[in-house]
Amino acid sequence: MEKNITPNQKEIRPSFCRTFIYVFAVFLLLQMIFGKRSDVLPTINPLSQQKPQKIARNLVHFSTDSLDGNFNSIGLRLDDIVLKKYKVSINKDSKNVELLKYIENEDKSDEKSSYMEFGFIGVNDDSTLYPTNATNWKIVSHTDNSIKLSWTNSIGVQFQRLLSFDNDYMLTVTDSIKNSSKKDMSFYPYARVVKAYNKTRPSNAAHTGFVAYLNNSLQEEKYQNISQSKPKEFNSKNGWLGFTSDYFMTILVPDETSQTFTARVLELPNLSATSTNKDVSQFQTDYVRDVVNLAPKAEVTITNRAYIGAKESSIISKYEKEYSIPKFDLVIDYGYFYILSKPFTQILKWFYLLTGNFGVAIILFTILVRALLFPIAQKSFKSMKKMKEMQPEMKRIQTMYANNKPAMNMQLAMLYRKHGINPLSGCLPLLIQIPVFFALYKSLIISIEMRQAPFIFWIHDLSVP
Repeated sequence: MEKNITPNQKEIRPSFCRTFIYVFAVFLLLQMIFGKRSDVLPTINPLSQQKPQKIARNLVHFSTDSLDGNFNSIGLRLDDIVLKKYKVSINKDSKNVELLKYIENEDKSDEKSSYMEFGFIGVNDDSTLYPTNATNWKIVSHTDNSIKLSWTNSIGVQFQRLLSFDNDYMLTVTDSIKNSSKKDMSFYPYARVVKAYNKTRPSNAAHTGFVAYLNNSLQEEKYQNISQSKPKEFNSKNGWLGFTSDYFMTILVPDETSQTFTARVLELPNLSATSTNKDVSQFQTDYVRDVVNLAPKAEVTITNRAYIGAKESSIISKYEKEYSIPKFDLVIDYGYFYILSKPFTQILKWFYLLTGNFGVAIILFTILVRALLFPIAQKSFKSMKKMKEMQPEMKRIQTMYANNKPAMNMQLAMLYRKHGINPLSGCLPLLIQIPVFFALYKSLIISIEMRQAPFIFWIHDLSVP
């Protein structure tokens, strides 16, 4: 049976169809124009889904006042850096601390490599147009603390990289890319640090694991809490990120002039079926910067930095000012009482420079703290003494009004008022002192000057229990 259609309905149906067609056509047009946007930052593939491959090596040695190691001119992966000033233990034949380390055959070793790399991800380009970890770079120049290399791809785009260390712990990576081809190039610069860590190690007093300052906020994650299946991701305009231990760190510092970048941290999958130590994992933190569009005959320079070294507060503060690194001092775990721990650490260091013995510095600083807190402590002692003298009278009142608590409290309040006693005056000064001593404890455990520092007699390392 045919339904009755009113004249108004007949007019509405064609109008609705035409509107739907117009909207759909506009949607298709917008999709064609904006559907393939390249400003969405990609995710770096942490490792290929294959067993670890042995990377060819052509080592170029470098040496500064603080660091010693090698660049690998094949792939430019930085995986061999030791600290000249710091030993693993106090034993005479102890090795220097290794922050980045190459393990030749991870598939048969109970260790895993720790390394750093800087590279590029092409946007809808052939991946062979960009350098990889197998690219054989040509050495242009080489000094003790810097190396300049170049590589030209198959269509004539020249990549030139200058890696240079200062005399402390800052690595500057300057990439100059010249497009001599007739093709537009679009790519994302990225950087990553991979650190090996045994997750069964007991937790340290200072933070150990991922640390970053992104979006004007400090981010921390212990190794044991970093997920393989759910990486933590951040978007930021400035900041820094990396891995830290009690006294050392490896931190990536994107150039302060960069626009935005996407950062993340994750545990890498264990692709080795025969590794002898399943407790050792590799953890990665990386960032991908905004897309770079390079027209034919155009050039671009990209600068990245990395701090690879000891957590020396004076050097960190210097870099914070020199390179405008926001809140770089937070890489040191000053704890909840930052406002006290940081100046305490500086005072301890001053006493150490004055005496040349960190144990003596601790004693002098403790005396200073006790002297400053003496008026508060003295007030507490006086109040406690008065309370002790009033004990007989207080017991008499408590006995007399044992069955009348309101009257007992009133009599006690009158007694306190008569003798000018505040029941809380004995505890309050102690509560004020608690943050001071917590901050002092934190200052001691994070001070790298205390690491392997001798005191007297049998005490050869103040940092051990």
